[in-house]
Formats: sequence, C-alpha cells, structure tokens
Amino acid sequence: MKLHQLDLNLLLAFDALMTQGSVTRAAESLFISQPAMSHALNRLRAFFDDPLLVRTPQGMLPTPRAQRLHLGVQQVLRLLEQQLSEEELFEPRQSKRRFVLCTTDYVECVLIPPLIQRLRRLAPGVTIEIRILRDTLPEAELASGEIDLVLGFDEYMQVPGYLGKETWLTEPLAGLVRATLELEEERITLDQLIEMPHVFHSPLGTSEASLDRYLQSLGHSRTISVNSQSYMSAAAIVSQSDHLLVLPSMVAELLATHWPLKSLPLPEDVPDYHLNCVWHPVHAQQPALIWLKELMKELVSPV
Repeated sequence: MKLHQLDLNLLLAFDALMTQGSVTRAAESLFISQPAMSHALNRLRAFFDDPLLVRTPQGMLPTPRAQRLHLGVQQVLRLLEQQLSEEELFEPRQSKRRFVLCTTDYVECVLIPPLIQRLRRLAPGVTIEIRILRDTLPEAELASGEIDLVLGFDEYMQVPGYLGKETWLTEPLAGLVRATLELEEERITLDQLIEMPHVFHSPLGTSEASLDRYLQSLGHSRTISVNSQSYMSAAAIVSQSDHLLVLPSMVAELLATHWPLKSLPLPEDVPDYHLNCVWHPVHAQQPALIWLKELMKELVSPV
C-alpha cells in the first residue's frame, strides 16, 4: 500500500464519514453531493480492502480497521490544517475561547478557583469546562482538540511518550484528622500510619496509592476502612471519627478551614505528589494553549 496511490482528498471524506456516521451528513459537511460521497467511500473501501463503515439498523458503524485508522487520520489532518493556515492570533481580552480541562478534584479545589479569578481580569470572555479524569488517559480527545489539557498526578496517569508532559507542582502529603483527636505529637508517625484506620480518597476508584507503595517498601501496610471518591465525603467521615485521611497538603489545609479538622505532617520520607500537565503535540504551538499553560504554571509555581 503506497501513499502516492491514495487521493489525499479521500482522507477528508473518511474523517467526515467517521465523524458524522452517515453518508448524507458527511456529504453535507463537505458541501458535496451524496453520490460523490458514496463514490469516495467506495474508493476508500477498495484502497484499504475493508468495508470501513457497515450499514446496520443502528446506522453506519465503523469496522475495527476504520477505528484504528481514524485517530491517525485526524492527527494528520489537524497538523496539515495548522501548517497551511495563517498564524493564529490570540488576544486574551477579546477572546471568547472555551478551554476544556480534564483533571481531578484536586485541581478543581486548588488551581481552578485562582485561575477563574485571574481570567476575570485578563480574559473576561474566556470560559473553562472541567471534565473529571477517569482511569484512562483521553488520548483520542487530546488528538482531536476536544480536550485541551489533562492535569493529574503520576499515580493516576500512564502517559505515552509521544504526548507532551510537564511536572508543574511537587507537593508533600499531609494527614487529616478531626480537630479534637488527641495525639502524642502534632504530627503523624509511621506507627500511626500503620495502626490508624484510613479513609482512602480515590477519585478514580483505584485501590492503591503512592503511600501504600511506600509502606510496602518498609514491609508494612495500612488498614483502609472506607474508600471515597469525594474530598467532601471523606472529610465529613474523618470529622466524626478517629480515622486518618492522607492527601496533598494544600487540599488538607483547605478542608481544615471548612471542617472541624486539623492537618498534620507525615514522616519526612513519605514520597511527594507530582502534578503533571499533558497535551497533544499536534496542538502544542497554538498561541491560545501556550498562553493558558503559562498562566496556569504561574499559579502553581512557588512564590
């Protein structure tokens, strides 16, 4: 199969067919006739020796080969579009751009509030949409531009090497306990990490964190009594029990200002968290994305 044998216009037709799931709608999106789009689909089928899209009672469904091809074709088309278009300008004060961030509730609590405050002053027309990061990285959405940035911690993300990645913040963990709980020291010791029952905050539903790996390296483990996907519910449980909640120190301090809780340091050799920003290289040179990344990095950088 040789590239010079393929009419590159067919890639536009393929992308439209995959996106629209209909010959008629794909033709309309490219402003061509339905017979012309049907002809393009037949040529694509012949070139790839695959049906690509199959008519079913549920509509036109892609074959596994088509699904594999589509992500790469989208990336090629977006990159080509960027290279051929005039340099994109981004004026923050005039922009109505909507940025989509996929992230954890940590970033929602710590980074998004000051970001919104900064945007009101610098770019009042810019809006932010938050999508919660699940247990898999949204690679297809990053490639298509549906998601601009992914922000999360190392333990939640396995990042392929072809994606851009920066570590924006390194933060120690802290122990959160009810304010009236009496301890021998105003800190959490290794023995207490092992002996106290834990509320485990797991936004992605995982069963293990960096703290567990740290304890395992010392030949120990902890007792997790409750697994919660919400900071608020985890804080509520700890405020009314003798449980311990281990989480990033900035969130611990934030929760301690709103609940009858206190934040205590952990043993010094407990590993820190690393907040990473991930993006797709196809969109890396967009002035709007560069501007947002720099603005957010300023907010998490030490003073």
